[in-house]
Amino acid sequence: MASTAVSLSRHTTSRLWQTRRYLSTSLSRAALPKVPLWIRGKAVETSSGGTEIHLHSQTRQEACQVVLAGQTETDLAIRDSQRAFVEWKAHSGWDRRAILTRVLSLLQERFDELAQALKHDVAVSDILIGADQRSASNLVDGASSTAIEIEGSIPQTLDNSLALIFREPFGPTLSIPAFNYPLTLALRSIVYPLACGNTVILKTPTHLPQLYSLFGPLFADAKLPPGCLQILNYSESTVSERVEHIISDPDVGLVNFTGSTSLGRILAAKCGQYLKPSIMELGGKSPAIVLPDADLELAANNILFGAFFNSGQVCMSTERCFVHSDISETFQQVLINAMTALESRSSHGFELVRQGAGEGMDTLVKDAISSGAQLIYPPEESPLNPSESKTSRRPLILSNIPSTSTLSKVESFSPMVALQEFTSTSDLISQVNQHETGLSSSIFTKEYATALDIARNIQAGAVHVNGMTIHDEHTLPFGGVKASGWGRFNGKGAIESFTWTKNVRLSMGHMLPLGAL
Repeated sequence: MASTAVSLSRHTTSRLWQTRRYLSTSLSRAALPKVPLWIRGKAVETSSGGTEIHLHSQTRQEACQVVLAGQTETDLAIRDSQRAFVEWKAHSGWDRRAILTRVLSLLQERFDELAQALKHDVAVSDILIGADQRSASNLVDGASSTAIEIEGSIPQTLDNSLALIFREPFGPTLSIPAFNYPLTLALRSIVYPLACGNTVILKTPTHLPQLYSLFGPLFADAKLPPGCLQILNYSESTVSERVEHIISDPDVGLVNFTGSTSLGRILAAKCGQYLKPSIMELGGKSPAIVLPDADLELAANNILFGAFFNSGQVCMSTERCFVHSDISETFQQVLINAMTALESRSSHGFELVRQGAGEGMDTLVKDAISSGAQLIYPPEESPLNPSESKTSRRPLILSNIPSTSTLSKVESFSPMVALQEFTSTSDLISQVNQHETGLSSSIFTKEYATALDIARNIQAGAVHVNGMTIHDEHTLPFGGVKASGWGRFNGKGAIESFTWTKNVRLSMGHMLPLGAL
C-alpha cells in the first residue's frame, strides 16, 4: 500500500484489505502495509498520533506501519460509539442475531486471509491456528444465539403491583483482549457486548496489528451499523494515558479486560477510581491433579498438551501438577517417556511471542533451581536452549518448587510445568487453593464421585475431570475467581456480565400519610 494518508469508505477498504500485501523482506519502509484505525465505520490512515513500525515477533523484521490513535481520534471514537449505541440498543435481538450470523459466515470464508495476517504479525503454529478458528467459530455462533436469549422477569410484589425486570446494555464498552489466542479473544471481546446491545471500542494488542485490521471490514461487510465497532491502536508510550482517558469518560459504560493479573490490578484500580463496572478475565496458574487410580498415560498426555500448547502462552495452561505420593515416581517416568517421544519427533523449540519472554523464563527457572527445585526434564547434562534462540525455549518439567521462589507465585506464560506431591485430600486442597489465582483446573481419576467431591472444594472457575485445563465453549460460563478476576463470558454468563438489571413497577397508586411525617 502507498504511504499517502487517505480515508477510505468501508466497502473500498474491505476489498483493498482482501488483496493487500503482507511482509516481504524486499519491501522498503514506505511500501510496508499500513494498518489503519477503524472509526465511524471507516478506515482512518492519518491521525494525530502518527505511526510506528511493527516488528515480527520472531524475525524482528519490519512488518507494517501502524496508525496510532491520538487524543483527537480517541475522543471521536468515544463520541461516535455513544451515538451508535442509542441506535444499536433499539435494534431487536433478532436483528443483532442476523448480523452476527453473517459475521460467522464471513469469518469462516476469510480464515485463510486471517491466518496469513496473523503469521505476518507473530510466529504461530498451525495447530494453534486451527484450534483458534474452531473456538472462535463456536463463540461467534453462540453469541448470535445470545442476542435472542436475553430475558427479564416478573416477580411477585407486596402490594400486588406489576413489576417488570429488564436487562439493559451498559453502552460503549472498552474491550482490551489479550494476544495469545488471537481470533477467539478478539472476537469474544466484540460479539458478546454487541449481542447484548452494547457498542465496542476495541483496543488492539500491540503484537497483532495486521490481524486486527481485518475485523473492521469484516463486521462492516456483515452490515454492522457504522460506529458500533471502533478499533484503536496505541503505542506503548501512550497506551496508559489513553486507556485511562477512555475509562474516565462518562459515555463509557463498561470495561472488559483479558490479560495478566498484574495489569488487571492496575485497570481494576482505575475502574474503581472512576466507578466503572468491569469484567476481568485474568491470569491463572492452573493445577492438574493425578489421583492414585488415574489412567497415567491419559493424564500425562493431557497435562503435557495443556502445559505446552501455544508454548504455555494460555491463561488456562497447566502450570502445576499435583500427584499422589503413592504413584509419583511411576508418573514421573511416564511423563519423561512422553516428553522424550515428543522431542524425538520435533527438534524445534517452543516459540514465545513477547519480547524478552525467553529471558524471563530463564530467570524464573534459575531462581527456582537455586531455591531448591529439581529439573526433571530435560536431563541436567542436556542444554535448556540448544538453539540459542532469543524467542524459543525447550519445554521443561520441574518438581518440588519451593514456596519462596518466584515461579511458585507467578504465572510463567511459558512452556514448563512443575510437579508436587500430596498425601491426602486435605493436603491436596490446601496446596491447590494456596495460590492467589483460580481460573481453571483438572482432575484425573476413574472415581467420578471422588472427583466431584474434590472439584467442589477447588477454588477455580472451571474443573475438568479427565481433560486438560484448557477448555472453553459457548455453553459453559468462563471466568475465574480470586486474583483470576470476575465476570463471565459465554451464554447466560455473558448476558449477566454485559447487561444490568432495571426494575419498573406499575402501581395503581395510593395516597401516603403525609401527616405522620
